[in-house]
Amino acid sequence: MNPQDPLSQLRDIQLPDPISWWPPAPGWWMLMILVVATIYFSTRWLLRWHAHNCYRKEALRHLDQLQFQHAHQPLSQCREILTLLRRTAKTAYPQLSLEAESTPSMLSQLNQCCASPIFDEEIQQQLGNLPYQKSPEIPDQLMQQLNQSARQWLKKHRRKPPQC
Repeated sequence: MNPQDPLSQLRDIQLPDPISWWPPAPGWWMLMILVVATIYFSTRWLLRWHAHNCYRKEALRHLDQLQFQHAHQPLSQCREILTLLRRTAKTAYPQLSLEAESTPSMLSQLNQCCASPIFDEEIQQQLGNLPYQKSPEIPDQLMQQLNQSARQWLKKHRRKPPQC
């Protein structure tokens, strides 16, 4: 009689199946939904912001072109800048009727669209007097001031309508 070896009857340890990464736990599902929603709404907001501010970039580009096209014609450049400001304000604030406004009145209304006034009284007065001069002369300092103020207004005006 040969006694059987008891160790030969033992079997290897059965290891459990490895933990699967799919499907994730409910917490991971919530985190995934939150991340997807954040990406969706952020992208939507960025696209809307870009579309709402596209007119600013176009106006600034046009202002740069005006400086080169009418560099030696200050009166023509002044008219074009004021027309650009009227068109841009009409785009940003369709409820304002700036077409028939005098230049000082228009610049005053444009100042209301910003947190702090950009077009000071001196610019408003000098530009308001130009149509009444026999042969208007625009000093270089006034043109530089107008260019800087127009650029600053194009960049900084609020999109919300001004309180009238």
